[in-house]
Amino acid sequence: MKGGRRVWTSAASAVAILLACMTAGVVPVPPPAHAPQTSESTGTLPMSTGKVLSFKLPYLALKVHDPNAQEVAQHAAGDAPLLVFLPATGEVPNDYREYLATAVSVGYSVLGLDYWNIGRSVTRTCRGNADCYTQLQRNRYDGTHPSRFSRVGAANSIERRFAAAIAYLEHQDAAGAWGRYIDDGHPNWSRVVFAGHSQGGGESAFISHYHRVRGVLMYSSPVETYGDVAASWMRTRGATPPSRMYGFDSVHDMYFHRIVGSWQRLGMGAADARHAPHVPTGGHVLLSSLDIGNPLESHGHTVDDAGPRTNKSAMVFAPTWRWMLEQVR
Repeated sequence: MKGGRRVWTSAASAVAILLACMTAGVVPVPPPAHAPQTSESTGTLPMSTGKVLSFKLPYLALKVHDPNAQEVAQHAAGDAPLLVFLPATGEVPNDYREYLATAVSVGYSVLGLDYWNIGRSVTRTCRGNADCYTQLQRNRYDGTHPSRFSRVGAANSIERRFAAAIAYLEHQDAAGAWGRYIDDGHPNWSRVVFAGHSQGGGESAFISHYHRVRGVLMYSSPVETYGDVAASWMRTRGATPPSRMYGFDSVHDMYFHRIVGSWQRLGMGAADARHAPHVPTGGHVLLSSLDIGNPLESHGHTVDDAGPRTNKSAMVFAPTWRWMLEQVR
């Protein structure tokens, strides 16, 4: 829901050109000043952990012009599940390097995936129109069922971007065994945890409703209720059980009531803001009472790199992230 800096560019051509452009597509981006580094530089992560890769999808050039920000990926050691992270409206994967590094340290391979999250947010588009959420989120996932709410083509869908990113990583980072996370062009659901911030968390919840994923982690999300109205896809039981769902939000979030209402619709439980600690753990619905800015800032700073830090520059909410990640690891 919050605006961020986005880099738009064009690259090479379709899938046939993808492999030919692999090396040229790598654009190293240094992590934030206080972020955990890769094992090559500081050794803070296991030595068998792969280096951070930032890259763009070359095939997009003749299909779509934007968004085309850098994806961020890193493989973890051993038989690691994959965390696919979807950013908030207007944000890009590089805005979440601290969270992705935390996930790798817990034992996940990670893919921060850019997707169509520009323009008006889902909640501002749909408001009290229950069917709008379903139509919009389906279209952004697989490119089908275009409507007046969203007209993303198949080439620009989350599903297509995921497959292209995995193809890239298989070629560029063979040690990561990225092919185990895809099955016939689709995510290998039992090996994949979807996570996201705001619009990205809502999209993750939508995907997990129709596919039994390993887990789903929602940050300041989903914002899928509006008064008594909820997204129409929430009317039926989802494929992923609530026992595999976790959400985290600030009690000061501008969308707080709509988020906790969405958690209840998903069967995750009721959230009690009266007893919220600063850094919560221990439940499916987690709330922080820490003052992290105005209501808009509180919506953004639960998981992005601009969030609160300790006097030693560690992310304040890292223990919450880590606890959530471990539940579906």
